Amino acid sequence: MAGLVGYLDAGGAGLADLFVADGVGVITERAAALRLPPAGTTSSGTGTRLIRASDGWIAASLPRADDVELIPAWLEIEAPSFDPWSAVSTAVALRPAHGIVDRARLLGLACSVVGEAALRTDPVFVTSHGDAPPKSLADVTVVNLGSLWAGPLCADVLRRLGGRVIKVESMSRPDGARLRPAFFDALHVGQESVALDFGSPSDLDRLRQLLTSADVVIEGSRPRALAQLGIDVTDLVGHGPQVWISITAHGRAEPFANWIGFGDDAAAAGGLVTEFPSLIADAVADPITGLTAAATVLQLLGQGGRWLVDVALSRIAASMNDHDRRVVPSITDPDPPSVRRQRGSALPLGRDTTSVFRELLQI
Repeated sequence: MAGLVGYLDAGGAGLADLFVADGVGVITERAAALRLPPAGTTSSGTGTRLIRASDGWIAASLPRADDVELIPAWLEIEAPSFDPWSAVSTAVALRPAHGIVDRARLLGLACSVVGEAALRTDPVFVTSHGDAPPKSLADVTVVNLGSLWAGPLCADVLRRLGGRVIKVESMSRPDGARLRPAFFDALHVGQESVALDFGSPSDLDRLRQLLTSADVVIEGSRPRALAQLGIDVTDLVGHGPQVWISITAHGRAEPFANWIGFGDDAAAAGGLVTEFPSLIADAVADPITGLTAAATVLQLLGQGGRWLVDVALSRIAASMNDHDRRVVPSITDPDPPSVRRQRGSALPLGRDTTSVFRELLQI
């Protein structure tokens, strides 16, 4: 982790000036901004739990009301009348971990076996899609389709390294982090905001044109989500952006491509927990993935070429793990949680839509 921060700061990111512990305190930013409690078997955000199964531990995330409603179908029990986690813990304790997780994934729930990704030791898969000259970030336009933490943190670091960053959101489903302005604002200062109707053919056409004109694209969707919008990532990388960062919970390849995951359960999948076990920090797979993605962009732009980059939260977590002890002392509680020392102001949704398309696409 410290090596990542050092590499990015050598390029001018200035993370050590923003965060405690020489920049490693970036992993506690969200907890500090939202005043979240320390993580344990329950995540700081309370949506994820580590639960003992009959033969090991699982990490289950139920952050949405729709997830809770799926508990009866998942565990074949009656709908919990009061405390859903108590009912889940009781049912899970009687069953093997992998069977529980497999069934959860079929239903679209974020669930993993603790440590299951520990042997997936390649955190980043990079595929070449042609030649292109090296570029400096000072001459680069970054389009960020990502939300919440990992993608936006990557974009924020690239902006600090000199890139122009354009945040793209759906009008009907904007970035959920907007509900937490203290956190959202800090990650999006100095960027431009574009809002589009992803149900509109004309807006989807504008989106494809914007992606083609970008030098770097960051997105955090499962592959099928973009395909359903008519966006062919492989085709675009061949003639459009030089670096396409695809951030997923477990990877773009099957069977992982359709697995749901969040920062806490993905970290647990990578074995990035204490030996008790207990979750480390707050959704720790998100910030370390965001920093890894930013470092990868910096490296690939410097060497030139066209690249599709598969960055998986669980693989990044596994790469940070001490496999012998399932603990990473160097990033556990580097200092009391602290927000960045410099803050920014909010990005009104869609503020720059007209100006961006007028300038970049002449439409």
